Amino acid sequence: MCVMGKAGIDDVSPRCGTGCADGRVMRRLAYTTAVLIMMSMCTRPVAYAGDDGYLEAMMFIAGVTDEEELGENMFEECASLRASPLRINMVSQTRLAESGLLSQYQIASLMDYRSRSGDVLSLEELAAIDGFGKEYATALSFFISFESDALPGRPAGGKSGVSSSLTVKTATKKPSEDEFEYNYGFKYRLDVNDRLEIGFTGRNPYYPDIRPPEVLSFNVTCYGRRRLGKVIAGDFNARFGQGLALWSGFSMGGVSAPESYSRRPSGISPYRSYSGDGSLRGLAADFSAGRFVLTAFIAADGLRGFETGKRTESLSMLPAINIGYFGKDFQTSLTCYAQTGEIRLHHGDDDIHMKVPEDGLTDLKVSADIRYNIRGTELFSETAADIVNRTAAALVGSRFRIGEMVRMAVMGRYYPAGYSSTRSGALRSGTKCANEYAVSASGTFSAGEYVTLAGREGFGASVIRHKGVFGTDVSYAPEPRFGTDRPTRQVKILFDYDCQVSPAAALSLRVTERVRDWGNTWRTDVRLDFRYDVGKFMLAVRVNALRCEGTGLLSYMEGGYRNRLLTLYVRGGLFRIDNWDDRIYVYERDAPGNFNVPSYYGRGYWTAMTAGVKCARWLRIYLRMSYLDYPWKSPGASAEKPGKAEMKLQAVFRL
Repeated sequence: MCVMGKAGIDDVSPRCGTGCADGRVMRRLAYTTAVLIMMSMCTRPVAYAGDDGYLEAMMFIAGVTDEEELGENMFEECASLRASPLRINMVSQTRLAESGLLSQYQIASLMDYRSRSGDVLSLEELAAIDGFGKEYATALSFFISFESDALPGRPAGGKSGVSSSLTVKTATKKPSEDEFEYNYGFKYRLDVNDRLEIGFTGRNPYYPDIRPPEVLSFNVTCYGRRRLGKVIAGDFNARFGQGLALWSGFSMGGVSAPESYSRRPSGISPYRSYSGDGSLRGLAADFSAGRFVLTAFIAADGLRGFETGKRTESLSMLPAINIGYFGKDFQTSLTCYAQTGEIRLHHGDDDIHMKVPEDGLTDLKVSADIRYNIRGTELFSETAADIVNRTAAALVGSRFRIGEMVRMAVMGRYYPAGYSSTRSGALRSGTKCANEYAVSASGTFSAGEYVTLAGREGFGASVIRHKGVFGTDVSYAPEPRFGTDRPTRQVKILFDYDCQVSPAAALSLRVTERVRDWGNTWRTDVRLDFRYDVGKFMLAVRVNALRCEGTGLLSYMEGGYRNRLLTLYVRGGLFRIDNWDDRIYVYERDAPGNFNVPSYYGRGYWTAMTAGVKCARWLRIYLRMSYLDYPWKSPGASAEKPGKAEMKLQAVFRL
């Protein structure tokens, strides 16, 4: 599923003039918030995991150990699934795969269970199916539903009706005393009986005036029966194998939990992100015959210029095909794609003339992937041949258990420097799947008794007292990189430990180390989190120290309140980071589907308030206000950095 870059600190908006307007807005906001809290306290108390449980579920499914490792695409895809949960009893195998929530082994197990025992009607029943378990079923609870129109012991009939949703968002900032800037975005999705889906998305970055959307994304998806899986026209993702040849959108690299080592290929799936980054635009379809699936598409780079009115000078065609066999214990597929050279477009007065590319194919790859599951052990591998550059890349790995309390994953990678990784998304140490020979190992451990969490009840309301993640990655780059003139080496180490001290209190310690033989040799990051959560109310404190070129220090405190009608979080923090190489990334709460991870640098403080209100069954409104200031000057700085402020508003309509 569900990547991508982190938002820098310059993306946080400047403060307005003398700050008087900010004061009036803050006072009105405080008054409104107090009224909403008093109203919500009048409702009957309920056990509610809120945004924090949702965030933890995303992290577990993605196989990451902290929020900062998640990407924009992951946030948007999970937000879409949370708003319209996957009906695991009603949808086809192709829809289960495209969600990115399940591995092919889990899909095969679920389909086999549905055919033999009927629909799955509870989390307890799902956890008992081979390949799931309690922890994974609990994480899936935010993104799936057990809707069924069948008699007990029989599969569902498959009809689910019509649903649609509209999300609109806007933000404003004032970089100077006499000029405001605005941005906006919108997203619409229509789902008809799980057979037809229509999506339309637009976004515009900050400008002094309102302009037409700079980025537009759209797709129409028709889901078939029997042989025809689906047909997509418009923007889509294509993710196959382990991502060594073809994996569009976000993909995670670096050392993390064992779940991240083995990819969950979704094949082709509708693209639902605001950004448009990494998606393909064209026509795609998949077909099935028993356990065999055939997927084919043709896309064109450069088509985005047409819908925004920009002058498109060239197109590049991308045809691809994938043939796969997906059994319960054994899965394999073959992928092939080609990229043509630029087809030049000559604009006349009334028409466009095309010129056939002179350089033929600029990219041609063939890859084969395989995975095998035996008694809880998974073996996986992929090999890709780069025909144009006459080289090949490969990876091989395994996930397995050591006893009941330890899960492990190991992987070896061979990515030569000449390998073209333009469309790759496999696990890696650096930014690309090229110029890297590496081995990785990661594990999770757990111990102690289960602790029932305060304010929660039912399945998934308890967690084991001690758990953690450890890992290491050793890589070697045979060709010079990052300004060096020789081969380079790098080692990354991760240790993450969580302790549920009591039903309400938890401690977390995270330590990462990076050692390399160029630039700043050592980079040590130590983070301690304390959390107190009693269901409706929560308090979180973080202390973060990073040592690289110098020493960076950051700390924040956050309080929150939530129930079925209202969520409210207020955060305030301080930082002292004098060198850019010591910058610290921090996940900031935002409206659903928005990935907000600024990097803090300098000497200052920040405050942020994020609220969500359920106004009706069909309407939710989210508001975020943030303020960042630099009252202290870093040594060597020529001038003080200006303060920055931003306000965001988002409304979600369920039609």
